[in-house]
Amino acid sequence: MGRSTAIMRPVSMVKENMRLEALDHLYETCPRREVSCDEPIVVFSDLHMGNGSRNDDFRHNGSLFRTVLETYYASRDYHLVLNGDVEDLQRFSLRSIVHRWREVYQALAAVAERGGLTRIVGNHDLEWLEGGPAVSALATIGRGHWPDLFTDPVHEALRLGCPVGDILIFHGHQTSWWYQNHNNIGRVLLRYLANPLHISSPNVSADSRKRFKVERRAYQFASNRKLLAMIGHTHRPLFESMAKVDSVLFEIELLCRQYPESERPQELESRVAELKAELALIRETEEQDRSHASLYRENLLVPCLFNSGTVLGKWGITCLEVSGGRLRLVYWFDSTRKHRYRRFRELAPEPLRGTPYRRIVIKEEELTYIFSRIRLLA
Repeated sequence: MGRSTAIMRPVSMVKENMRLEALDHLYETCPRREVSCDEPIVVFSDLHMGNGSRNDDFRHNGSLFRTVLETYYASRDYHLVLNGDVEDLQRFSLRSIVHRWREVYQALAAVAERGGLTRIVGNHDLEWLEGGPAVSALATIGRGHWPDLFTDPVHEALRLGCPVGDILIFHGHQTSWWYQNHNNIGRVLLRYLANPLHISSPNVSADSRKRFKVERRAYQFASNRKLLAMIGHTHRPLFESMAKVDSVLFEIELLCRQYPESERPQELESRVAELKAELALIRETEEQDRSHASLYRENLLVPCLFNSGTVLGKWGITCLEVSGGRLRLVYWFDSTRKHRYRRFRELAPEPLRGTPYRRIVIKEEELTYIFSRIRLLA
């Protein structure tokens, strides 16, 4: 057993190094765009657009996404980055997706016409790079209908050259050898087995071990390169390499350290009680992961990994915004739906005029401060 374990370790290390080398290659070969820290950019990922049937995960928040795009981001001239899994081409034909979500595509086309759209592929829409049925289907749909949207290049990653440092945006499936080499197998199983049986897609977001493996590799790569990485794929929002649970635990720990010498002990006690209640709600509604601050085996966590989350959230959608030299994790939700997190009341939701939708900045930080910590801690 000991000898077998000893043999397995070098094999595992070789695989890890191969994936990191693949990410290095992605960084070196992807398109680079020079931007200022003030240029408005918004990153969404994991729409998983389908045909409107019960298997279509996008159906729940489709109207919310379209309205937010048209009413908020397009009107403010944000550059829109769709970071993979825009269409779920593993489960549905492109023709059926376009037919159902015509208004969403028209909204995207309006952004593309002013040069404000960048598309990056994920594992569920990898056909855009492979030249599969999705691409050939354009002849049937008619390329001329949305020319800017369907003829502009689709990338595997995008490198933003900011004055303070590089930002690399990629979906995240590149951290896995399976998705890079056997994606077609998953497509066949999902479309011809899972769909007819109404089985939900067994994606990485449902498996905490796979999710952590993606995050760990992306984190290690970004830390080694001293850059800021934005991913999707896992559907789990991350800000400065921390998820929601980690952020709450970190704040509790900080308040506990301040408590012995605080001149406002009752105020701190009240805040800790609120955070404990919030933590209980998070654990009640989400599968509890181990703190990945400890799993990364880092004494000082490098704030280099960010995740835009997903458009498929039960309560709303998340995204990453860059503007005015700041980076934000933003949450959009429908105020007519029931919400369980008390923290939303404290964060002063911003109403989107004429709609029931609300915007909340969950976390934000200066880009210069983030990159300073990356350079010092990595």
